[in-house]
Amino acid sequence: MPSSRLRRVAVLVLEGAKPLDVGIPAQVFTTRASMPYEVRVCGAAPGLVTGGDGLSYHVAHGPDALAWADVVFIPGYRSPDRDDPPPAVVEALTEAHDGGARLAAISTGAFALAATGLLDGRRATTHWHYTRALARKHPRVRVDENVLFVDEGSVLTSAGAASGIDLCLHILRGDLGVAASNHAARRLVAAPYRSG
Repeated sequence: MPSSRLRRVAVLVLEGAKPLDVGIPAQVFTTRASMPYEVRVCGAAPGLVTGGDGLSYHVAHGPDALAWADVVFIPGYRSPDRDDPPPAVVEALTEAHDGGARLAAISTGAFALAATGLLDGRRATTHWHYTRALARKHPRVRVDENVLFVDEGSVLTSAGAASGIDLCLHILRGDLGVAASNHAARRLVAAPYRSG
């Protein structure tokens, strides 16, 4: 990737999206002078997306933002064990991955990532409350309930909202190094690295 270009981050907001899960990557990677990232928040279509916990989101971009992105974050959402993402979203995620994007799921966003088949045969995690449901719904995924996040190269998953911060800092550390990750952790008042 040319160093003169901003790294592109898409945050995919699905129906029932959890506010912290959406906000963490949006805040960690938000465009600012010290961060070489551009962030776009997107959904299955531009417009209003009903979120979880009483909040809704107005997203400016549709699934086309996934093809644009270098990293796609899939925040957790309500009822992932019952509700699959729309087929067009699953297809857009798969195409983004095929185009070289890393896909990073926070918490129950792992269900949307698993729906693509890209987690088959790989380790993954999700919120502890949903680990058994993920294993039942996607039996080819090797679910690990005892970690904060899992990095399988081009697909990454985290165990919950707080571990979404760990996952973002891990990605930032890999992209820009320890100093940049530590700077972001200080800004967030978060631990720069938590093992586990």
